[in-house]
Formats: sequence, structure tokens, C-alpha cells
Amino acid sequence: MKTISLSVSRAEYDAFKRAAKEEGRPVAQLIREAMAYYRAERMQLRTPLDEVPVLLGHRPLSGPPTREVLWDEIGESDS
Repeated sequence: MKTISLSVSRAEYDAFKRAAKEEGRPVAQLIREAMAYYRAERMQLRTPLDEVPVLLGHRPLSGPPTREVLWDEIGESDS
């Protein structure tokens, strides 16, 4: 593991300290988990849908939907 030093706001530190106490774990462990979660959710490279391979000998029926189409569908499901 690599040791790092960072500055955080008092409010952030207090929140992690409370959570660590409630869970009976070290603050450092919670921060490591938060960093791993951020990395997995925000930093991992994802393949755009239009680059996902199609089965050999097949082709997509159409391109991926536009944002407008998706938002229209989301709006219709609320009704």
C-alpha cells in the first residue's frame, strides 16, 4: 500500500469519524473504500454503446437512441 497525506474539511473528517465509530472500523478503511468506489464508478473506462461488438454476421437494427428519445421515454413512463 501507498501512504498518502491529504487535507480535508473538519466536517468531512467528523462525518467519516462518526461513521467509523458506528461501524467499528478505522477511518482510513472507510476512506480507502470511498476511493475504491469513486474509482470504480467514475474512473473506469467504459465502452460506448455504439462500440459494443455485435454478433458475427449480424448488424444492429438501428443506432443507439438519442438523448431526446430517451428523455421522451422517461417522461412517458411517469404518466
